[in-house]
Amino acid sequence: EEHPGYTGPWGQQVWYPSRTGYYYAVFWSGMPDLNYNNPAVTAEMRTVIRFWLEEMGVDGFRLDAVKHFIEEGRVQENTSATHEWLRGFYAFYKGINPQAVTVGEVWSPTAQVVQYIGDQLDLAFEFSTAQATLDSASSGNRNMVLLAHRQVSSRYPLNQFATFLTNHDQERAMSRLMGDRNRAKVAASLLLTGPGVPFLYYGEEIGQTGGKPDENIRTPMQWSAEKHAGFTTAARPWRAPQSNYTTVNVAAQTGDPNSLLSHYRSLIHLRNAHPALRVGEWREVRVEDKRVYASLRHDQKATGEMLLVLINLSGEAVSDYSLSLPAGPLSAGSATALFGAAEVQPPVLNTRGGFDEYQPLPRLEPYATYVIALK
Repeated sequence: EEHPGYTGPWGQQVWYPSRTGYYYAVFWSGMPDLNYNNPAVTAEMRTVIRFWLEEMGVDGFRLDAVKHFIEEGRVQENTSATHEWLRGFYAFYKGINPQAVTVGEVWSPTAQVVQYIGDQLDLAFEFSTAQATLDSASSGNRNMVLLAHRQVSSRYPLNQFATFLTNHDQERAMSRLMGDRNRAKVAASLLLTGPGVPFLYYGEEIGQTGGKPDENIRTPMQWSAEKHAGFTTAARPWRAPQSNYTTVNVAAQTGDPNSLLSHYRSLIHLRNAHPALRVGEWREVRVEDKRVYASLRHDQKATGEMLLVLINLSGEAVSDYSLSLPAGPLSAGSATALFGAAEVQPPVLNTRGGFDEYQPLPRLEPYATYVIALK
């Protein structure tokens, strides 16, 4: 059989010779693609899915490289055949367990990712938002993440997308942030108070570092300063830990209230305790100073809870600022500090359920995160 005569989506070789003809492998020769145009392949995959859901009791699946499932000739990404196959897959696994969840890796811009949501995947990773979050944390400028949050909140069903900072194919977040713990805390705050369903890549919560090649991004979890970072008692792990494991590890950060791990833990507890952060709507709160990120999370359907999120992305204290919500859901002017402050001033409401020129705190500390309950 002759070579089909074309390369892959990013110009790479995808057709490889074998004894029976050429086979397609979008990532490398040792990973041939499954042919989902063959009904027997789909049937076998459904047998696998049924086994894990029914016999093993898993809660769902992460689907890798979703946009590459089925090619249509030279069109090898986000094809109509891929979307159609996923619709059948969605109906199949929901028929086994309606509560099962799938999250798909669709490494494309938001406009393409959102097309998979609702009848094909429950969630998809938001790569554009991840990049914007790190860009804002790195630069101290909220504009990139603010634009991303506007976009995802308007384009997706409510919170039906997966947020993250980096994954197993990317340089680790702490390496991207040049080892700056304060900026790593800002990134964590943006992730865990923002809209969507957050995912953490292991080691991110302690500031584990690593860059390409991939093996150096996937080094052992750094649990302690003991041999092999406490990852194993075997003679040697599959890969040596990062050289900073003696100081960057879970044990060292657990007892330190100012550590990155403690910051992650506190935010996760806060998120678990407050529905507005988990399932609430996202509204932009206007603030002129680009160093300050502000939003309102509102659980309108169930509890009515309203939380004001304030994050100073810069290394400078901010005092000359004011917040504006031209129209909103507020009907009373009380405020209670939940995170990052002891006392806050309540807003004076305008006639449209919002507020103008509101300053809950006289000073926003460098790199600080504040969460304030409004009623």
